[in-house]
Amino acid sequence: MSIFIRIWFFFSLVVVLSLSFIAYTLTQQVKPNVRQVVEDTLAENANIIAQLIAEDVYQHQVNTPEFNQKIQAALSRQLDATIWQHKKEEINQQLYITDQHGVVIYDSEGKAVGQDYSKWNDVYLTLQGKYGARSTATNPNDRNSSVMHIAAPIIYRQQLLGVVSIGKPNQSVQPYIARAEQQLIYQALWIAALSLLLASIVAYWLKHSIDRVRRYAQALAPVNQAPFFYSAKELNQVTQALSEMREKLEDKAYVENYVNTLTHELKSPLTAIQASAELLQDDLPPADQQQFVQHIMQQSQRLQSLIERMLLLTRLEKNDHALEFQTLDLSLLLKQCFLQQSSALQLKNIHIQLELPEHYSIYADPFWLKQALNNLLDNARDFCPPDGKIAVHLKQDHANHQIEILFFNEGESIPSYAINRIFETYFSLPRPHNQQRSTGIGLSIVQHIIQQHRGKITIQNISANALDFLENHHSGVLVTLTLHTNFT
Repeated sequence: MSIFIRIWFFFSLVVVLSLSFIAYTLTQQVKPNVRQVVEDTLAENANIIAQLIAEDVYQHQVNTPEFNQKIQAALSRQLDATIWQHKKEEINQQLYITDQHGVVIYDSEGKAVGQDYSKWNDVYLTLQGKYGARSTATNPNDRNSSVMHIAAPIIYRQQLLGVVSIGKPNQSVQPYIARAEQQLIYQALWIAALSLLLASIVAYWLKHSIDRVRRYAQALAPVNQAPFFYSAKELNQVTQALSEMREKLEDKAYVENYVNTLTHELKSPLTAIQASAELLQDDLPPADQQQFVQHIMQQSQRLQSLIERMLLLTRLEKNDHALEFQTLDLSLLLKQCFLQQSSALQLKNIHIQLELPEHYSIYADPFWLKQALNNLLDNARDFCPPDGKIAVHLKQDHANHQIEILFFNEGESIPSYAINRIFETYFSLPRPHNQQRSTGIGLSIVQHIIQQHRGKITIQNISANALDFLENHHSGVLVTLTLHTNFT
């Protein structure tokens, strides 16, 4: 999937989810907010009506036909109003009046007269001098059948005569709630559609602009005109960086080889660090834990050193003097290589046989020779089966001032078609078990380093009993390094 499609998809997903959440939150607020406005209006109406009927209640006129006719005429009055595009034609309110004891003395619906409403919250709280309100469902099975009642005290000549309570069915405000929710959802959909369209335009513009930069980078002709973007400073900076890079790069193949080499060389210490970390997850003795921690630190230092030295690879390939030759102990160097990779070797339970006489001195660059030996050990470990064997044997030729490093690993033989190509750059064989190929750079680096040391490297298949220094009968692959003890 294209990165631009991913950008568009995730941007759209964020927009849709955000708008959905906002729309849901707002729709959840519409109903209580509308009902709060209705409650506020009913509270005002209740107090106005309480003041208007106070004298009638005082004079016991609420039970008269004249009073009832007056109330019914007011409640049945026809309306002709359009509120928020909703046609309003009638008054949807009801009221009842109680005495100072909470007994209903008038009901606009004519059902509750004589009943004791002193326990209802609207009446009870109002008689206590508090704000009285309640919402009661007329049908328990219908949640929209509730009626909101707001009460107000009837006071005449500073005397509490009773309570008037105005009721309004919540169903009567449902059209306004439904319309508000519908408009919110409709607007959210419009905003989502516009946002998706904008995201598509931005993604297309970004893809088109980067494609122009890509085509410019692919066109290697010096006269190629660099694209310019009036609304994208960053893309102009990328184009400028590409232009500068094209001017400085003289050998594209060399850069590719350099990057592949660096990637390959980083793999070995990272493998050792990972192996040590995996082993540290087990319950190990403190001494082993400390050993693996030291492995991690050593390999981390090796990574840092490798990155720094790879910057000198150009001079190494063009000038032999880039190597820093010195006299070093070859046996000690080999032991360090095996110690650094002991975690990875233990994971495969590989048996190690080292025949390294003490103080085998050699004149070499310690860093690059160690890299070569580590590369050989990496290959040997990869091709050695679990519970297999790796052996190293040193032979010194005093007459010719040379040392031979015999590097053996048990395992499958190299196919005949590959034996003459094994040192070619980028040529590699599949690793056993996972059948994955390496970058094919490791052995070519080893050959290059050995040649810089004026040495020689050979590789051959070995059958069982062919090597007298092996403790048991094994067949596998033998790599022979021939190095000079000095250059005199």
